Amino acid sequence: MKVKSKNKFQSIDIVVLVLLALYTVTLIVLLGWGLLSSLKTYEDLKLGNYFGLPNLELRGSKEAFAFGNYVKILFGNTFEIGSVDASYKSILFGEIENAPDVVFGLSDFLFYSFLYSILCSFVHAFVAFTCAFLCAKYKFRFSEFIYVLMLIVMAIPIVGAAPSMLIFLRDLGIYDTIFAMIAMNFNFTGVYFFVFHAHLSGLSNTYMEAAEIDGATQFGIFLKIIFPLCAKVFFTVFLLQFIQTWNDYQTPLLYYPNHPTLSYAVFKAVRDTSKGGMNELSIPNKVASCMVLALPILVVFIAFNKVLMGNITMGGIKE
Repeated sequence: MKVKSKNKFQSIDIVVLVLLALYTVTLIVLLGWGLLSSLKTYEDLKLGNYFGLPNLELRGSKEAFAFGNYVKILFGNTFEIGSVDASYKSILFGEIENAPDVVFGLSDFLFYSFLYSILCSFVHAFVAFTCAFLCAKYKFRFSEFIYVLMLIVMAIPIVGAAPSMLIFLRDLGIYDTIFAMIAMNFNFTGVYFFVFHAHLSGLSNTYMEAAEIDGATQFGIFLKIIFPLCAKVFFTVFLLQFIQTWNDYQTPLLYYPNHPTLSYAVFKAVRDTSKGGMNELSIPNKVASCMVLALPILVVFIAFNKVLMGNITMGGIKE
């Protein structure tokens, strides 16, 4: 008797694969277009070269060399427009509106970006993981209430909370500090709570029971048994949250204004060039600014792609 193979692709599988392939190609094409556009000059775009390679014939002036846009937005330089010498300072770094007497450099923006992204991402992931552990492994009515409450919070968006949050942080005396950013992320709302809850629910209770028999405390079980077993999914959530936080400019702009992050710098550059600050060179510089912001995320993805794209499995005990 022949057994039919269950690994054959169905029609829906083929459709999903085609859609995912098209989506992947779109992302690659956009990234490649952004890189090429960041290497061009305004004259190159003005001649209609939107999708081709940078025109080498336009590199006669100092501002037209390959990475001139990156040098300009990062460090600033002096170049020649026609017969007039024009000096530009960096459009990414320098003074900001909230601290006009302070000059911020590349190291400052990177420091605040990594400080904000790493600490806030870890706190948010750890709090969500802790609450999901309590709801998944300790069965009582309040845990069920919290789970249902998270479903309601996900279904009903909360808007218009910025003014009250500003007043709250100022009353606490922590506005415009890293403690305010950590406090805002000290919550377990969001989809990651359900990711952790589903993963922990599938984890055998035998691990906890064996540790209790050996005399381990509940806190020790959480840190020494459960957390190491869930380290992979925790690190994956941390990386996803890090990417989201790294690209977030609105939160630092509202609650952390005197400690600008790199995403805030790109927002400021795009806003300033939209007002005519870079005149005809605005489009290449805008794209170059976005590429500078995307570079660390690209490095993170290349370094940890196996973690982000890998399967999360558990094993070791059969029930």
